[in-house]
This record gives sequence, structure tokens and C-alpha cells, in this order.
Amino acid sequence: MPAPPKGKTVVIGAGKGAAQLAQALEAVWEGPLSGCVVTRYGYAAPCERIEVLEAAHPEPDEAGLRASRRMLDLVAGLTKDDLVIALVCGGGSALLPCPPAGLTLADELAVNQALLASGAPISAMNVVRKHTSAIKGGRLAAAAHPARVFSMVVSDIPGDNPALVASGPTVADGSTREDALAAIEAYRLNLPDAVMRHIESPSSAAPSPDAAEFSRDEVRVIASAAVSLEAAQAAAGAKGWNAVILSDAIEGEARDVARMHAALAREIARKGRPFAKPVILLSGGETTVTLRGKGKGGRNSEFLLSLACDIEGIPGIVALAADTDGIDGSEDNAGGIVDGQTAARIRAAGADPRVRLSNNDAWTALHEAGDLLVTGPTGTNVNDFRAVLIA
Repeated sequence: MPAPPKGKTVVIGAGKGAAQLAQALEAVWEGPLSGCVVTRYGYAAPCERIEVLEAAHPEPDEAGLRASRRMLDLVAGLTKDDLVIALVCGGGSALLPCPPAGLTLADELAVNQALLASGAPISAMNVVRKHTSAIKGGRLAAAAHPARVFSMVVSDIPGDNPALVASGPTVADGSTREDALAAIEAYRLNLPDAVMRHIESPSSAAPSPDAAEFSRDEVRVIASAAVSLEAAQAAAGAKGWNAVILSDAIEGEARDVARMHAALAREIARKGRPFAKPVILLSGGETTVTLRGKGKGGRNSEFLLSLACDIEGIPGIVALAADTDGIDGSEDNAGGIVDGQTAARIRAAGADPRVRLSNNDAWTALHEAGDLLVTGPTGTNVNDFRAVLIA
């Protein structure tokens, strides 16, 4: 933790675990503090000195716009003797809409919808987002200058670059508007004309991380997918299970990543290589889904449905995949748990699992199989968590 300043301590923050971070900060901070954080509807936690606001996720709304303006007001007019503590975690991009001059909330919503449907990795999404915002890309920290900004980040980004978490409201990075335009072209994003004109204009350029206003700032990544996987590995070991971490930064289409996991699980189940049974394969990161159909689901549900198709009929394989914030996509499940009989259970309910997969209807398929995992909000967000047990 930073030392208390001579002046004021102002807390700002955004993300699906922002309220829990604020609650924890209040419990350990010595001295006065005030401020506000914004989290998703239903994710609030009681705080005494820090105001907790709620807004929409994954599509931004007017409540998020008011939260952005509130934070910009809170950091305006601070001095070099003041301290800003930023509590940042995944989900903050949607929760902090702040269209720059010439753009509207509807424009920012259109950008978000196009990105969510594109299959683009989170790193590319955030490059585009920070060039269509008046608060992301380090702009909130720049607005707090000359106060010092101390950012504590819960990373949901493969590779744990804090500038990419929530599109970096208090952490600048070196991406340029040319990078944003390249991502728009690469993922064939159809954006409003006003948005394109803004990104093409030099005024959209985000602050440089080398800018003088950031010279006293400090950034700490306090939790991440890597930490969660190491904890899972230790928990498995305590029960006598061998657990192997494949990677904490896996990206790609959810259904394709699932096929790789399924192929590895089948190899272990049938031939005992490259790992001896029993073993748990652990992995994290953030997969993506390119929308082809009009079903319901999320990336972890789609991962599981694809994997269930590829392990059908093979005994002894059970897989869990979930978003660590407790919500996978737009439904109420964190993810699910499947095995070699999941596909058969879907057929018994009168549906074809591969047709469900082709229509991006993984939630419906897992619901039919009775394989959904519902946890409710968890108060954290370190991205996807996957565990495949080969018994």
C-alpha cells in the first residue's frame, strides 16, 4: 500500500470486483479517504466511506456515463500533495463509457457491440476502445495530475499488461490510433462514420506512457489468472492429485481451444501420454467467440459444448470451464461442467449438440444436459478458468 499523503486520498475504480476491492481498502487504510467506484448491477458490496455505483455490463448505459463523469469530477483540481488510489479490474471498459467530443453514448455502444461480435482478442478490443473514449487509455490518471495515482489492478488480460485491463483508465500504453485502425480493418468492424472520423483524427491519440504527468504514478497487479491457477494447482496437490498448468494466457476461438484440450485429454485417457493418469489440466486466459448464430451463451459455455462433442463416449474425463467473475456471457451461469455423456444427454433432450454449437447456442445445450454451473457474482475477475480431469 502507498503511504498516506499530506493531502487528500481519493479512491476511484471500476470493474466487476471494484466494490469488493473498495470494501477491502476501507478495512486496511489508515487515515481519511473518500471517492467512488462503479461495478455491474448486482455486484455491489457495502462500503462506509467509498460510494458504490452500479451500471450495465457488457453494454454500457447512462448510469455508466454518470459514473465516468463523477470520477472525472472527483480527480479535478487535486494537488501534488494528494493521492488517488485506483481500483481497476475486468469489466471496467463497459462500466466507464465516456464518449469524447463529437461522439455519443450510442456511438460507444455501437463500438462495443461490434467488438463483442467480432471474435477479436481482448487486447485488440481495448486498443479500439481507448481511442474512442475520454477516460480510457490513461486519460483518467492524466485528469488527476498533479496528484499521484497509485493503481491496484486485478488482471483479466492474458499476459497481465495492466494498461489493457478495463482499457487502462489510469495506465497509459504505447498503442496508437494507427493500431486501432489496423484492428478495425483486421476484424472487419463496421463502426459509425462519426467514430471512424474521430479515430482518424489526431485528437483521438491516447496519452503516451512516457508523459510527464505519469512520472510519479505507480501500478501494481495484485491478482491474475496465473495466481488463480497456481492456487488451484496447490489445492489439487493437497488432495493428492497431480495438476499441470498448460498456460495462463490462452487465446483463440473457444471452440478451437476446446478441441485442443479434448485432443490432449483423449491422448492421456487412451495412451497415458504426455501425462500419466490421474491428472488435472489447468488453463486460463481469454478465448473469444465469433458470432455465427443467434443462440445464447458465452465463451466458456461454447468451450465446454465443443469439448463435450469431442470427448463423447470416453469415460473418466470431466471438464469445468467458468468465468471467474461468475457470469459467462449474458446469462446467469459462470460456465459449466461436462463429461463424456453430456452430448448424449443433449440428444436425449431432443437436440443435436453440434447444431447447437454451430448456432452459438451453448447455454441452451448445457441447460438441456443439466450441466450449467451457477455461482452468482464472485467479487473478482481474473478471466477464464478451466480444469480438465482425466481420472
